[in-house]
Amino acid sequence: FSTEQVELLQTFAAQAVIAIENARLFNETKEALEQQTATAEVLQVISNSVADTQPVFDKILDSCERLFSASGLAIYLLDESGLLRSGGFRAPTAEAADMIRSATGEFPRRIEGTATELAIVEKRVMHYPDVLADAEAPQPLQRVASTIGNFSIAFAPMLWEGRGVGAIQVSRVPPRPFSDNELALLKTFADQAVIAIQNS
Repeated sequence: FSTEQVELLQTFAAQAVIAIENARLFNETKEALEQQTATAEVLQVISNSVADTQPVFDKILDSCERLFSASGLAIYLLDESGLLRSGGFRAPTAEAADMIRSATGEFPRRIEGTATELAIVEKRVMHYPDVLADAEAPQPLQRVASTIGNFSIAFAPMLWEGRGVGAIQVSRVPPRPFSDNELALLKTFADQAVIAIQNS
C-alpha cells in the first residue's frame, strides 16, 4: 500500500475508535443519542472536507453550542512559530465578543500563560467550574471574567503524536460546571478536529 493509503487507513482507525468510545460513554440516555449524532455529523463533514478544516471546525462549534448550552466557544490553533491563531470563535452577542477581544488581545497571540498552553502541556482537559473563585485559573481567564462577568470554562487539547496543535474551548454564563460526560465529549471533538487538520 502507498504511504497515503496507510495514512488514510490510520485515519479510519482513529475515527472508528472515536465512534466506539462515543457508543460506550453515551449509549444509555436520550442525551447519548444526540451526542452520537453530533459526532457522526462531524465525521461526515470530515469525510466531505478532506482539504478544508473550516467546515469541520464550524460543525464542531455548532455541536458544542447545542449540546453544552455553551455561551462562548473557540478553536485555537498553534502555528509553527508557536503563536495561537483562531480557527473559530463565537460569543453570545457582538458586544460580548468585542469585550473578550479587548480583554485577551487580537490573534495571532502568544500561548504562554494561557489555559490552552496548560491543556497542551498536561495533555488533558482543563476545567474551571467557576473562574473567579478558582485561584488556579490562568490570569487571562480571570481578566476576561472580571471584564465580562464570571463563567465556567473548559479547554480540550488537540494533540497529534504527543504534540499540541491547539485546543477547543467552551464556556457557560452564569458559571455551571461541565459534567464528566460533557468533558469526555469535548475531548472527542478535539480528537476529531485533529483528524481534520491531519487530513488537510
